Amino acid sequence: MAGKAANEVDVAVGARIRNLRLRNKLSQEEVGRRLNVSFQQVQKYEKGTNRVGAGRLSELAKLFEVPVGAFFSETAPAVKDEAPSQTIDQLTVRNEIRLLEAYQALGDKRLQNAFVSLAEELARVHGK
Repeated sequence: MAGKAANEVDVAVGARIRNLRLRNKLSQEEVGRRLNVSFQQVQKYEKGTNRVGAGRLSELAKLFEVPVGAFFSETAPAVKDEAPSQTIDQLTVRNEIRLLEAYQALGDKRLQNAFVSLAEELARVHGK
């Protein structure tokens, strides 16, 4: 019996898996080894070609140290006229990844808070 074809949710979950893998500086081979699957299987998850089961999604969440909900995004804003929040698949933009890496490299919570405050102020002054 053939499984259902992948849909846009499968593709979005796959993109988030890829982004989390890259953010954690892991290869598809390394993720596959840790999940006891082939790198080709990881590749298919990331492309949305193969669906990720609930058990495997739980394993991925533990591997990346994120809640399972991190693989999903809200489709509508929480408050009317509020812009939707950035989703994890937008981290594919290289500058956003660089910002995250710089933030994480600071280590000191006070510096991280100052970094965020600076970014928020810049967005407020120069944003749309």
